[in-house]
Amino acid sequence: MALVQGLIGVLVAVIIGVAVAIPVTQQVITDANLTGTTATIVGLIPLFIGLTILIATVGVMGFSG
Repeated sequence: MALVQGLIGVLVAVIIGVAVAIPVTQQVITDANLTGTTATIVGLIPLFIGLTILIATVGVMGFSG
């Protein structure tokens, strides 16, 4: 039962992350009109959001290598 609840939680997090957080973050970064090194560093934020979602998914599913 705990695994099912964990998976439901991860699914909700994935949906919110992919459908809301990443697009909104990309739009804010685009609207900020950043250039140079700042734009490069800030442009990595959606990647880190995606990696966090992936790590959370793996952690809940119990893949421990």
